[in-house]
Amino acid sequence: MKNIILTASVFFLALAFCGCSSDEEEESLSDKCKKGDDSACLVGTWNMLAIQDAATDYNVIADFTTGPGRLVINEDGTFTYTYATAVSSLMASSCGGLNDNGKWTYNKETKSITIKFTVGEQCNPNPTITSIVKVNETDMTLNGKVFQINEDFFGATQPVEYYQRVAIQ
Repeated sequence: MKNIILTASVFFLALAFCGCSSDEEEESLSDKCKKGDDSACLVGTWNMLAIQDAATDYNVIADFTTGPGRLVINEDGTFTYTYATAVSSLMASSCGGLNDNGKWTYNKETKSITIKFTVGEQCNPNPTITSIVKVNETDMTLNGKVFQINEDFFGATQPVEYYQRVAIQ
């Protein structure tokens, strides 16, 4: 009986060590972003907090912090955008809280994301939009009008939509 218990103990101990040694640690989001893996960096949930003017040191043109837009970028190439409900949003009364969905792709050479709207409330009449993206572990900007397209961009020479990461998927 002692031999069976001893043999079983050694077997399970060996199994435990073998199982642990073959596990690979998944690379962190921070590491992926630092290596320039912008496609992996994009995946997650983002709050659209403002429209800024990159030409004027990123001065805020429209502040959505009281009711931000929400962009969920999935690893499978799909996305959902929920329009901002902030009082400062010109789209709040017509589209605030509504969703548009679709597909996204990333071009590493041009550092641009292409958004193709396929399903939703159709608050954005543009079927496809391509925008230069800057992204890191916590922040992202999309050049031009991408989602909140009916906002007042008057006076902005280089408008960008500013996002902050909420969660990692």
